[in-house]
Amino acid sequence: MKRRKLLFNQTRFIIVVALAGSMIGIIYEGNTAQQIADEVPASLSITTSAEQLTSFSPSPEVQLPEYEITEERLDDSGIWRVTLSTLTVNEQELKKLVQHACSLALAKSQIVNSVFVNVVQNDKPSSKIATGKMALTSIGEAQTGSKKLEVTFQLNS
Repeated sequence: MKRRKLLFNQTRFIIVVALAGSMIGIIYEGNTAQQIADEVPASLSITTSAEQLTSFSPSPEVQLPEYEITEERLDDSGIWRVTLSTLTVNEQELKKLVQHACSLALAKSQIVNSVFVNVVQNDKPSSKIATGKMALTSIGEAQTGSKKLEVTFQLNS
């Protein structure tokens, strides 16, 4: 009698574990970090938005300017909106800063589909000096209108 009860408890435990594993698999199906990593190419490219999008790769000697993240928000649709504050107004440094912010999204532990970056000056936090965006997934492509890992940069006058 005791043996039968023990077998029943083991069977019930196995069923509970199997159901829990199935539920976890269903919840995370299509949204795992590994799938996003497989979907995202290894290198970033950057483009500027003008009349015609052209490929841009900042020169390696351009230094990343000092900056501070003054605002960030990740909404339920996977859009990460981030505002960076900096002293620089140099276009090459601003492009590098936008590209850096987009690469930060790849390192986030949450699932990010796209990134929208606003850059403001430290002394004028209400005026945007540059903006950028990047899609990290196919959902992000629809959100940004850009190809995956293509950074779109715009300098505001």
